[in-house]
Amino acid sequence: MMTMADKERNRRQEDQGLSAWLTMLQANSLLVDLLEADLQAAAGLPLGWFEVLVQLTSAPEGKLKMQELAQSLILSKSGVTRLVDRMEAGGLVTRGPCATDRRIVYAVITSEGRAAIREAMPRHIESLSKRFTEHLTPAELTMLRTTLQKVLVAHGYGVPACPTTAQLSADEPRETPVG
Repeated sequence: MMTMADKERNRRQEDQGLSAWLTMLQANSLLVDLLEADLQAAAGLPLGWFEVLVQLTSAPEGKLKMQELAQSLILSKSGVTRLVDRMEAGGLVTRGPCATDRRIVYAVITSEGRAAIREAMPRHIESLSKRFTEHLTPAELTMLRTTLQKVLVAHGYGVPACPTTAQLSADEPRETPVG
């Protein structure tokens, strides 16, 4: 049986959870809008396209299965298909078949996509710093990343790979790790 103290502790935790969630939503919405506007103005690249290019650039051989890309972007299969359609029309990605399973289709970054991310990356890092990073200490950034990773893992998502700016600026695809 719950005591009054237990009920009060639970209520406070629920209130803190609601407050943290709403604050996270507001910060996310604000930052997405600001970063999108900055990236569009500086490099003519939508933030969603930039995110796809980041995922593909950091993937082995510069390619991901469409389903893996959808999960990394937290988009529906049809949402990522439409996004990749637009990017393919823009010459930034292509679709490639799987040699062993015809049902699998890869999204593959093109040389134009690599050039676009190399051009956009310094501008995005500058915007990210101005809008986000410089307002937090290194310890706060680590805590925030670790905390959000715990939530992702608790719901079955893998810990997302965090590529370095050097990896994202490389001219060549990252090799598939051996072993």
